[in-house]
Amino acid sequence: MKRNMKAALAGTASATLVGAVIMSGYTPFVQTANAQDAGAPATDGGTFTLRAADLYETVSRVQGEFTYSQDTVTPTDEMFNLFGTAVTGMCAKPADSTFEENVANYYVNVGGDIKEAYTVNLEDLQDQAQEKILVCACGMGAATANVQAKGIDLADIVSLADGLDEANLLEVTGSDGYVAKLPLRYALDNEAMVVYQVNGENLPTATQFWVPNTVAKYFVRDVVDIQVLHTDEVPEVEGRDAELSAEVNITNRLASAVVPAGEAVAFEGYADDLGSPIAALEFSLDGGENWTSYEVKATTDRWVHWNFSYTPEKAGTYELTVRAVTEDGAVSPLAATAVFTAV
Repeated sequence: MKRNMKAALAGTASATLVGAVIMSGYTPFVQTANAQDAGAPATDGGTFTLRAADLYETVSRVQGEFTYSQDTVTPTDEMFNLFGTAVTGMCAKPADSTFEENVANYYVNVGGDIKEAYTVNLEDLQDQAQEKILVCACGMGAATANVQAKGIDLADIVSLADGLDEANLLEVTGSDGYVAKLPLRYALDNEAMVVYQVNGENLPTATQFWVPNTVAKYFVRDVVDIQVLHTDEVPEVEGRDAELSAEVNITNRLASAVVPAGEAVAFEGYADDLGSPIAALEFSLDGGENWTSYEVKATTDRWVHWNFSYTPEKAGTYELTVRAVTEDGAVSPLAATAVFTAV
């Protein structure tokens, strides 16, 4: 069975190696087939379970070289491909114009439950600009980007508001009419910014409201109005879907899924939680029966970009599984896998 399965896989071994998403924390299996067809004894009403060892070479405690960084940024062009037009202001390739040439686009009105409304020209605050590497993640999909963002802190923009101590709600409106509502204290504590550059290039829609540690639905394009309000009910900030906690991906694509036995094969990817810091990356070559854990010390405002290389000692087809573990003990509900063949 194992030899025949491998022979079938060998015919497709030249396919591009990509990360496929599967469930982690599982009893390792690949597929369920009819026991009669396979000539194997039935284990559950006429079916049997193929485990990882039936398809792949397995290594009980995989050992390799592991490194990580939180400073690796997503190329600007790739950001557009990741997020599409929903957040074009952040993700599209910026125009060639400079900040100073678009001064008219950088006026933000500040109003609400304050004594007097006013308008801020962000050009006047350029000497207070902050530059940070931050993550942006979709709340309902596995779209994540890590970028170098430059802009003005929300605290500096609303610092002139008289009556700010009474306010508890923030409303940010874009030129397209989209409004994000969140607790004012939450936005200030997370050092929200009005960003005008990403990866050193200006945004084509002038600005974007950016909230670290927060899903992208609160990121507003082309900010025109900020309201600081007092209300009896402050909305809760939504987080990512539960299945995207401790998100992990394999992102590199190899020219071929066939590698020479005895030579290292390199993998890379990212992990992110938007809540609890990533504390470890774990790797398995036996379908999740055993994991090798590598410690990570990370912050939540940016992703963990990891690199892992493994040297297969003998020929065969292997499946690498990767999962992340957060500081509070959560394990990726969705792990990432990649199949490769050593010859």
